[in-house]
Amino acid sequence: MSKHNKKAEVDMPLAVLTMLKANVMAYVVTAIFILFASILLTYTQVGDQFESIIVTLGIIASAFLAGFDTAKIDDKNGYKWGAIGGSLYFMIFLVLGTLIEKLNNVAPSMIFLIAFIVLITSTIAGMISVNCGRR
Repeated sequence: MSKHNKKAEVDMPLAVLTMLKANVMAYVVTAIFILFASILLTYTQVGDQFESIIVTLGIIASAFLAGFDTAKIDDKNGYKWGAIGGSLYFMIFLVLGTLIEKLNNVAPSMIFLIAFIVLITSTIAGMISVNCGRR
């Protein structure tokens, strides 16, 4: 006799709220990394190369957090929810960067690289989140 898998419905208002909370926390982490880089640039002799490394690490950590927290919506398909959370993080990143006019001088290849890093990091984080929740 075949087993019928019932698809568990995801509560969409709760899912949207969870995604928003996850992205707010991710941007708090991003702000902390940017402040850390600013303090180091102001009070030490590190160069601009160090600033881009810190900002990139901040984006990776923030995308991981966004994907990890968003994937807690469902107890399966963590990669999908992580990718959705990371995509929302990147869309907000683009909107904020455009509004403050900081993306005007950034090469499109760099924006695509950031999008790729965010998507991969958040997808992996979603998988980790779902698998950690099963213990």
